[in-house]
Amino acid sequence: MVRKKLQFVVSVWMVAGLLNIFTWTPGVAKTVEVFPNIFTIVHEEGVDSNTTFIISKQGVVVVDTGVSPLTARKVMAEIRKRTELPILYIINTHYHGDNTFGNQVFREGNTIIIAHENVRRALKGNAGKEYLEFFKSSKIPGLDEVTLTLPSMVFEKRMEIYAGEYHLQLIHRRGHTNGDLFIQLAELKAVIAGDLIVNGQFPDMRDSFVDEWIEALDYIENQDIEMVIPGHGNVGGKTIIIAMKHYLLNLKSMVGRQIENGASLTQTKKALRPVLREKYKSWGKAERIDGNIERTYMELSLEKDS
Repeated sequence: MVRKKLQFVVSVWMVAGLLNIFTWTPGVAKTVEVFPNIFTIVHEEGVDSNTTFIISKQGVVVVDTGVSPLTARKVMAEIRKRTELPILYIINTHYHGDNTFGNQVFREGNTIIIAHENVRRALKGNAGKEYLEFFKSSKIPGLDEVTLTLPSMVFEKRMEIYAGEYHLQLIHRRGHTNGDLFIQLAELKAVIAGDLIVNGQFPDMRDSFVDEWIEALDYIENQDIEMVIPGHGNVGGKTIIIAMKHYLLNLKSMVGRQIENGASLTQTKKALRPVLREKYKSWGKAERIDGNIERTYMELSLEKDS
């Protein structure tokens, strides 16, 4: 019952908070070769979602396509600097527009778009159209070109694909949204985490499930992993999983104590805002602090009342 209530409230908050999440400012992108033939495009400012592409002997796998066709074409240009092989697969790690609105640029020939089944549900029909229309009010360049391009292949819990010499394990875990997946490259001891993990910034928690997010990070941390490619921020090691998990644990503990003491949401934000800002003063996106407190307060309150 708590999860059903939570899902309803999340869908309302997703629209209400969208502009705060995706405020656009121009930024500089850099392409990092994480492993031979595996590249991550990291954006330093603005809508700073990472895109990763894998060049196999058979073709290219693209993970998350950017916030617009304009952004996606820049990614395609980076790919074409390195290979003319076809795009085999697009993988969307979740349904947010900064991960899916560039899909159309990479759809060529027999390209397959893969995501969790909840991604397709979120983007299809009137719900997807309304999501896109509201997104456009953020004034991000290139959104007028977007044609919603949905996943053509979905899964529920787990999926494995083979692209040339690469074996990709796609694993669904709820946390950042209800449609998250991460990609494990076991042979390389690497994970492409989507927004389940961000590095050096406060996460976007408006569609999140705090307890399940912590569980997902526990699961990833316990894998044999040395390289982590986050959804936002620089590529790093296992320490960025730990930092992300500890933030969520600290936030949950702090908010929980406020609720136990009878504090209102307003009182909780006032008490915790400066503490979190100081504790994580090296992190970006501090404007998300209030939203993260609100989201956690809501989830813990629902659990208490159930």
